[in-house]
Parts: sequence; C-alpha cells; structure tokens
Amino acid sequence: MGRAALLILAALAATQPALAHEDYPWVRNPRYLTATGAHCCSEEHCQPAAAGEMTPTAAGWRHNPTGTEITADKPGIYQSEDRAGRVFRCVMGGKLVCVFEGAGT
Repeated sequence: MGRAALLILAALAATQPALAHEDYPWVRNPRYLTATGAHCCSEEHCQPAAAGEMTPTAAGWRHNPTGTEITADKPGIYQSEDRAGRVFRCVMGGKLVCVFEGAGT
C-alpha cells in the first residue's frame, strides 16, 4: 500500500468517533453495586442492550442470551444515566449482574 493511501486511512481513523465505552463512563460510579455488593462493572462489561437482548419481567430483568435474571428486590437495577435513554446491561462471568433502565422502561 502506498504512503498516500496510508495517510488517507490514518486521517479517516482520526476522524472516527471515540470508542463507544467513552460515551458512558458513568457506569464506573461506585454507588452501582451488584446483589453481592461488588461494583457492577466497567465499560468492558456494561454495554447498551441490543434489540431483544433484555426482557423486563414482573420481578426485574432477564438477559436472554445467558438466561440469567436479576430482581428489583436486590441491588443491581438502576436508572440509566445514558443521554439517549438506552437500557444498559452488565454481564460478568456469563451472568447478568446489573441493569440500567432507560427512559420509559
């Protein structure tokens, strides 16, 4: 690949938005705890939920890919600070550990 092409690619990469996790650093807030008292997660584990990934239940939330649930009677369900009002889910060790409810959920 020529030098000009590499410079163009580098310029394009520099204009791309920052990594998605930088859009929601609020998940690191130490007040967000799991049912076991551990910190919910970091941006590595906490992501906006994809369509169909989460299902609200009568008792809380179900993470469909792992089949795990958390209930509102224990820590782990919080109001999302996401400006777009998205639902976020934190999955660690193959289990749902926290949910950040979006606007209108």
